[in-house]
Amino acid sequence: MTALRNTFEPFVRDCALALARFTRLRPPLPDRAAPAAASGPAALAQVPGVGWLVGMVACLVFALVSVLLRGNPWSPAVAAVFSTLATVMLTGALHEGALFRTADRLDAAQPGASGSALGVIASLLLIAGKLALLAALAAASEIALMSALFAAHVVSRYLPLVVAHRLAPATLEPRALGLAALWCLVPLLLMVPAGGAAFLGTALLFSVAAAFAMLHYVRRRGAPFDDGVLGAVQQVCEAGFYLGAAIAAG
Repeated sequence: MTALRNTFEPFVRDCALALARFTRLRPPLPDRAAPAAASGPAALAQVPGVGWLVGMVACLVFALVSVLLRGNPWSPAVAAVFSTLATVMLTGALHEGALFRTADRLDAAQPGASGSALGVIASLLLIAGKLALLAALAAASEIALMSALFAAHVVSRYLPLVVAHRLAPATLEPRALGLAALWCLVPLLLMVPAGGAAFLGTALLFSVAAAFAMLHYVRRRGAPFDDGVLGAVQQVCEAGFYLGAAIAAG
């Protein structure tokens, strides 16, 4: 029993640290848990678990709005807006803000940059794209939409950790990366009965491709890895997941 408690307590602590860092929630933390520990590999490995909470909130709000507007042709679009608003409120727009700042910073670092407002453009286009893709998914299949919405929030929080490991190997050990991957298994498997293996494979393929495209882009721009890059990668991977799912759902 003591061994089980000694294993379980660090897991709960790391999950609480991840929630405190990546959402507006402030779960009670052990007195010995220093704030800096939220940046440690153990806490980072639980970040996809944060995606479970965010994804479930997104699905719940989408379903609730869809029921309230049942029969309205604009129901999928309105539900997508409120679902996204709920996740933004839960996370404090952490990743959306990171995308804005990172795009501006990478653009400003280039020779001859003249303040092109790339951050604003990238943020607006990505948010609009996500809303449109969610509405398209809902129009094709509500069950497929729910499974993709849940899985996207989990997978898009795992793939930035892969990028982090490639950019700064000391950030996350391979073992922690493997543990983080376990959070993705159930959400991905749920997509198979919802839309089939091709539905799962296409969504995952586009999200992985988005992650490696961001990895190449950041490396080419010579930007150091930080929380801003982590958040920007999450946003792009989430949009990529929706795009692949929408294509497969037809």
